[in-house]
Amino acid sequence: MIVSLLNKRTQPVDDMADTKNVMGDVRMGFEFESVETETHRSGTWYKDSDGYYYWGGGLKEINGMDSSAKIPFDPNKMSWGHKWYDIPFVWDNLQTKGKGITVAVIDTGVDRTHPDLIGNIHPLSKSFIGDITDNDGHGTNMAGIIGAGGNSLVYGIAPEVKLLIVKAAENVRGADPKLFASALNYVTGIPEVDIVSISNGFFVDDPDLKTAIQNCISAKKIIVAAIGNGRDIIGKPDGPDDDTFPACYDNIIAIGAFDQQGQICNFSNWNGHLAFLAPGDYSVLTTGINHTAMMGAGTSIATAFTAGSLALLLSYAKDQNLLPLDCLQAVLNTCDDIGNAIGKDIQSGNGRMNLRNAVAKLKKP
Repeated sequence: MIVSLLNKRTQPVDDMADTKNVMGDVRMGFEFESVETETHRSGTWYKDSDGYYYWGGGLKEINGMDSSAKIPFDPNKMSWGHKWYDIPFVWDNLQTKGKGITVAVIDTGVDRTHPDLIGNIHPLSKSFIGDITDNDGHGTNMAGIIGAGGNSLVYGIAPEVKLLIVKAAENVRGADPKLFASALNYVTGIPEVDIVSISNGFFVDDPDLKTAIQNCISAKKIIVAAIGNGRDIIGKPDGPDDDTFPACYDNIIAIGAFDQQGQICNFSNWNGHLAFLAPGDYSVLTTGINHTAMMGAGTSIATAFTAGSLALLLSYAKDQNLLPLDCLQAVLNTCDDIGNAIGKDIQSGNGRMNLRNAVAKLKKP
């Protein structure tokens, strides 16, 4: 391997600004033979025969391949959620950005001419209320988190997925569960849909919605849904939240949100249906209507982030003849436990999604 410019260290670090354990600078042309690799939040580290470590991001060539061809972390097109998992590293590790996967986004429609979305919108996208154009912004926000292509302002988690946009509401508030049921029935009949992302919730256990959910799951679709916001409401009792649907139906992957410190967001609801937490604190970058970019927050954002993450895993799994269940288990079994109890609890579910560990688990079951 040939070094570009980096430190020689006695131990890997998660923050490259950390000066501990630095043995000195090594510059362009320095070569070493790697005997071992380790994965950390800062990326891949290579260990030489003398026990010293070198950061993969500072290598010029890895096995003869120019490492500068990798997509770097771009703070202008990605946000803290991308950085938390080093999403460009995940793309490189899996050798995919979601190609071959279709995610259905049931929401308020989409800005269908947004330069970061236009190339990924599936031709079978459909509206059940008015035109598919998003006048609220929520659907465009969710689509961008999942699969913005990075052509202009924003990279999604899986920028090569197909986004099957299904408009079931004009506004994110006051939506009709019957329209969401119709949207789910439509999605169920499209074989190529792999994941369904629902960043909306109802306090009514609607029988049509419940039936549509179960039919969709029977059709082998993975459904992720937001557990809901509201925990920070003044006067709200400090106990489990009321069930919200469809997140609290059986076999739904119910998602809460964690913040930039890795803790459950103060607004993120919790109850016994919660599967795990994903990035959802303020300053998560996504697409906005009228060809804009904006920052978002909420369990809606966390749900879209999860849908994009699962799309990356599923894309890899299809090429390796692995099952969607393998991807789900890889995520569920590698979460960081942050609750008060050991293992799964109602406040954080299985804990904080650890995408890097899920990738490693999927590649080495």
